[in-house]
Amino acid sequence: MKRYILIWAGILLLLCAGCEEYGAVPESAPPAAAGEIRQEAERLARAQLGALDPLITSQERERVVSLLERAVPLRRAREADGCWERSGEEERLAHQLNRLYERYTVKYIGSGGVWGYGAPEEQVLAEYVIHQGTDLRKDTRAKTEDAGYTEEDFRSLWEDMYAALPQGAWADFSRLIIFTDGEDETLAYVYPADDAGDRWVVAVDPADAGDWHWFLETVLHEYAHYVTLNSSQVTYTREQTVSTYNEEGMVSSDGSYLNAFYQAFWADYLDDRLANQNSYNFFLRHEDDFITAYASTDPSEDIAECFTYFVLGEPVRGDAVWEQKLDFFYQYPELEQFRTETRNRLGLNK
Repeated sequence: MKRYILIWAGILLLLCAGCEEYGAVPESAPPAAAGEIRQEAERLARAQLGALDPLITSQERERVVSLLERAVPLRRAREADGCWERSGEEERLAHQLNRLYERYTVKYIGSGGVWGYGAPEEQVLAEYVIHQGTDLRKDTRAKTEDAGYTEEDFRSLWEDMYAALPQGAWADFSRLIIFTDGEDETLAYVYPADDAGDRWVVAVDPADAGDWHWFLETVLHEYAHYVTLNSSQVTYTREQTVSTYNEEGMVSSDGSYLNAFYQAFWADYLDDRLANQNSYNFFLRHEDDFITAYASTDPSEDIAECFTYFVLGEPVRGDAVWEQKLDFFYQYPELEQFRTETRNRLGLNK
């Protein structure tokens, strides 16, 4: 499985003139304000330490809290000015904190090392236009390679994908790409076909379609990216904001699934994840928060993983964060209806 790629996204430009002024360490705050900042720093420390919180010493905790006491005013000043990009000082503090968390993780939990994806070279086998979200029309301009498959194999794969999801689910998809990069590599991915995210492309590898359950899980995961990242949910723009969840080139809408998910589950420790995106130790610190290790990649991957388990699994009603995440989707009637219809099609509802 790999993260969806917005291949048309440009390099993020510096948007907030004067943001560096927030890189300076602020002057001493009045006693009342300092006490409130201390409380916020201690709250963030508990959230970011996760499983480390009951394990570290008081001296180690104080090092974390003192750094957060410096970071909190910087972030507040930046956000008050509407600046999304962090100053150099804020970045340095985030990396200092991450180094402490990584060191404490190795000391008290163990090292998970690093993870990554090698991205083997892909071979495009065929391309199709998806007509009205249902039928395939061969794109005669596409280069088709011979890899031991037939036209019938590709159409059968699409028919299985189409049959698994509710009527009209593929209406915004205009293109199907059949590719391969060998077995047990990338199984599927999606990406917007236009700058607004109105139309989408889905790509699948028939080499990994032999295990139907695994194939279905991955297709649902990728479909969840469409559900949470289409034009009704986000805006693709270089003009980032601070009021909702952002990624480079994308701003989530105020009432979007992704922003609500981020605010509920990620706001307190996203900075730490961004400081070291290749470390598996972040997952070890917050293992009880995630349905899978891959979900700890970022909010977009987390919500996609959780949506997959929400659709295919039985309801859970527990206090663990990962259980709260699965319960999250039931507040949206349209998503619960999607779940019911998909499960009916798959024969999962008795």
